Amino acid sequence: MDSNYVAALSQPSPIKATLVRIDLPGAPLCLTDGGFAVFDAGEGRGAEVYVDEHPSYGVLDSVPSIKDGAEAETPRIDIVILPPAGGAGAAALASPTIQGVRVQWWEAAIDWNTGALLGAPSLKFDGELDRARLTVGESWSLALECGTQAERQLEPNEDWRLNDAFHQLCWPGEYGLSNVTNITVKDEWRSRPENPGLFKRLFKVLSPILGS
Repeated sequence: MDSNYVAALSQPSPIKATLVRIDLPGAPLCLTDGGFAVFDAGEGRGAEVYVDEHPSYGVLDSVPSIKDGAEAETPRIDIVILPPAGGAGAAALASPTIQGVRVQWWEAAIDWNTGALLGAPSLKFDGELDRARLTVGESWSLALECGTQAERQLEPNEDWRLNDAFHQLCWPGEYGLSNVTNITVKDEWRSRPENPGLFKRLFKVLSPILGS
C-alpha cells in the first residue's frame, strides 16, 4: 500500500473515494463516489477522469465488501449502479456481449485543497463481469456481479476430461481408452472396497477350487 495514501487516511477527516473502472468496448466506464478524480490505471490510455455521474450509465451507488470464497468458490463482489430512467444504459451494462470484461475497484483519498489523489489508490479487486441483476421500483438499480479470473479454473469442461475422444485427438489411432468406463470417478490406490464382506465370502468359496 502506498505510504502517501496511508498517511492521508491517518488524517482527522480524510476524503475517501471509491474508483470503479469497467473496461467496456470502445471506452472504459470510470465512476467514483468522490465527485471526480483523475487517475491512470496503467492500461495504456493515460490519465482518465472518474466522474460521479455518467449521462448514459448513471451513478455509482455502492461496492459492498468482498465475498470470500468457500470450498469451490472464488471471491466475488457486487457493484451497484443506479442507471437513469429509460433503460438504455442498464440494457447496455446487462448485455451478454460484455460478459467477461475487466472490472477494477480501488479505494483512494482526495486532497482537500487541490482535489487530486493523495498517493496511489489501493487496488481492492481485479476481476471480470459475470452477470447483472436489474431491480425496478421507485428507482432503478443494477447490481453487477463480478468474479475473478481464477473462477474459470473451477468451471467443468467436458471437452478436456480424460476420455476416448480427447485422447485420440492428442494421439490419433491410439485406442487405449476406447473400452474404459467411469474414468472420471477417482479411485484411490489401495482403497477399501465398498463391500469387503462380499469379497471375503467369494474368496472362501473360490479358495478350495483354486487350490485343487
